[in-house]
Amino acid sequence: MRSSLEIDFAGQRLVLDAALGLYWPARHMLVVSDLHLEKATFLAQFGAPLAPYDTLDTLNRLEALVSKYRPQSLVMLGDSFHDRHAWERLEATVRQQFRTICSAVKYCHLVEGNHDIGLLSEGGLNFTDSIELDGLTFRHEPAVSPEPQIIGHFHPKLRTSLHGHRLTGKCFAVNQSLLIMPAFGAFTGGLEMRGPVFAELGAGDPLRPYIIHGRTIAALDLPS
Repeated sequence: MRSSLEIDFAGQRLVLDAALGLYWPARHMLVVSDLHLEKATFLAQFGAPLAPYDTLDTLNRLEALVSKYRPQSLVMLGDSFHDRHAWERLEATVRQQFRTICSAVKYCHLVEGNHDIGLLSEGGLNFTDSIELDGLTFRHEPAVSPEPQIIGHFHPKLRTSLHGHRLTGKCFAVNQSLLIMPAFGAFTGGLEMRGPVFAELGAGDPLRPYIIHGRTIAALDLPS
């Protein structure tokens, strides 16, 4: 198992990083998905006894990835914020950290996810429905399209065995036309890849998991 793997997807060479990001060398583009910033403070409003540090952890890891790859473009592929008032709840220093990460790249793209809908934009946040580049479409949820798509939303994970060891980890899920990103956020759950949702998404072309365990990533065949 390695810290990153290179794959061919839709004629492009992409790097899947165990740090939960995707890097596209030809376009100097870094992609992450489903940060769900301020999820803990959202749930705390309803009595959940959660420490409000998930956003800081998530942004620190994103900062490290940007420093590692030094991309020209950064794409946050939807559900960057957990709810429409998340930006308002950010502490001033954390807001500035978010802005600093975005300003470290030439282009910072926020794709709108279902949790981002209606998010107040007085912080200078600008969202787009999708990005199309070199035959690839980047969006939060899949759409009926002949173009290969890189998406988020589903938070793929897998419980399996590898060399006699039980593993549980977030995954990239990939077939010929669909690449599903793992959730980047520190406080995000996952959807088991053996379930019916992924069977339907990969109908006729099963999705292959690339499981992340600790700081490593490995390609697996999906167990039956």
